[in-house]
Amino acid sequence: MSACIPFEIQGEIMKKFPVKSLIRFRSVSKPWKSLINSSEFITDHSINQTQPHHLLIKYTAYSKDRYVSIVDDDSSRHHKFSPAVPSTVKPLWHPSVLGCSHGLVSLLVRSKGLIVFWNPSIRKSVDIVLPDGNYAFVFGVCPKTIDPKIVKFSPTNEAEVFTLSSGAWRSISMNLRPPHESLRFRAGNTVVIDGVIHRINYDYEFECHHRIITYDLTSDEFEEVDLPDGLQSRKNLDISKLKESVVVLEYYYAMEQVCDIWMMRKNGVQQSSFTKLFSVNVVLHSIIGFRKNGQLILGGGGELKVYEPGSEHMNSLGIYGWHFKVASYTESLLLLNHPAVTKTT
Repeated sequence: MSACIPFEIQGEIMKKFPVKSLIRFRSVSKPWKSLINSSEFITDHSINQTQPHHLLIKYTAYSKDRYVSIVDDDSSRHHKFSPAVPSTVKPLWHPSVLGCSHGLVSLLVRSKGLIVFWNPSIRKSVDIVLPDGNYAFVFGVCPKTIDPKIVKFSPTNEAEVFTLSSGAWRSISMNLRPPHESLRFRAGNTVVIDGVIHRINYDYEFECHHRIITYDLTSDEFEEVDLPDGLQSRKNLDISKLKESVVVLEYYYAMEQVCDIWMMRKNGVQQSSFTKLFSVNVVLHSIIGFRKNGQLILGGGGELKVYEPGSEHMNSLGIYGWHFKVASYTESLLLLNHPAVTKTT
């Protein structure tokens, strides 16, 4: 970049560059390396990021967990590459994918008492050592501070939040009215949209009455979203993201297995409404995610496929195995300037 351009202007220009270019630029000069490594630059770059979406796919093949990343656009839908898997995770069997936010993938490794923050774009990961105990966890990145957070819930519904910047846990109020002592955080997906984590939970005192609990990553506030009457008592529910909206997946049998897709219209607000979009025959398959263009990603029968709802056409992604899990992410510089291991207090 021309020396005639003021350094401040150079920095503003570089905020629009892709991650791979910025990693190379760090070797150009010490001032550039210092700039790109700075927390302010990393935060600004993440906020202004417009790079293509990627799909990180975790699956099992030949008795090993494998990972592959696909660029999620129509022109290069079959362009796949294998990301560098963190050494903490690589030898382990079935780490759980907690979620993805601002380019970070969060993996729960209960056998080692760790949560791993992984940035596939820069091949960097940070291990978070967890406190002892039986907890449920959710993950997201605060959109205001770009600070990764973990929220843990005890069996008695006490909540604590961990921020990477502080390296410590602090108690937060569930602030649900009225409080639900019988609320349980069921296994399943979480969705992060507009800085709010969404998760389906159930109340065992009310015949497995399901509802969505949200957590605002900026304000630390929880909200409760009621599902439609016909969904509240359904046993096989899951949650996903379709075109930056929350969708609830309702599985049931009507001669064969079917899944109804319901879209939530007002994210994170108690008065949210739900609209049924369409139904899909999912014999031998389950919906594990959606592409940016709205196509469904189906796993089952030893193969990963994409399904177009309009034409009902199905294509293979050429990935074969079992136990598929998909996380959508964009490129970011998060974790670039952070040490590899964090011990919590």
